[in-house]
Amino acid sequence: MGIVRLTALIGMLALGLALGSIVLGHLILVPALQADTTLVDANLARALAEPLALRTAELALAACVILTAVAQRWLRHGAGTTLALIATGIAGADRLGVLPRVHEAWGRVDLVAMRPQVRIEAAEQLSLVHEVTTASLVVILIAIAGLASVPRSRPGKS
Repeated sequence: MGIVRLTALIGMLALGLALGSIVLGHLILVPALQADTTLVDANLARALAEPLALRTAELALAACVILTAVAQRWLRHGAGTTLALIATGIAGADRLGVLPRVHEAWGRVDLVAMRPQVRIEAAEQLSLVHEVTTASLVVILIAIAGLASVPRSRPGKS
């Protein structure tokens, strides 16, 4: 019984870390930093937000890897392991593939002058892809939380 409680603790901590890093980093801190252009210009604000976005994505990826490691023993449902694997794949694709390209695309744009327009449109499309992957990761993590809240059936009881 002790190992089940330990995996449940680790799973809940990893789930909290993944959701917390997404909410705090991608939904609160990065947009607030990029929107506050009173002290710095828009280009510098975007550059300052890049390391923060990358680190919060790394935290979400690490938490999803931990979720995958403990999902089978913690959730005791086949869908839990599958959802954890999907979450890890999405978090990995976002951190290693999408997010660096988003920041590279925005780095080639002058946000103060809003030029060149073609590069701005390309950066906005990549940002939309990042937002979709982040939203889908949140949905999957909430589904894992839903599976974790389902009470376990005890053997010998009906």
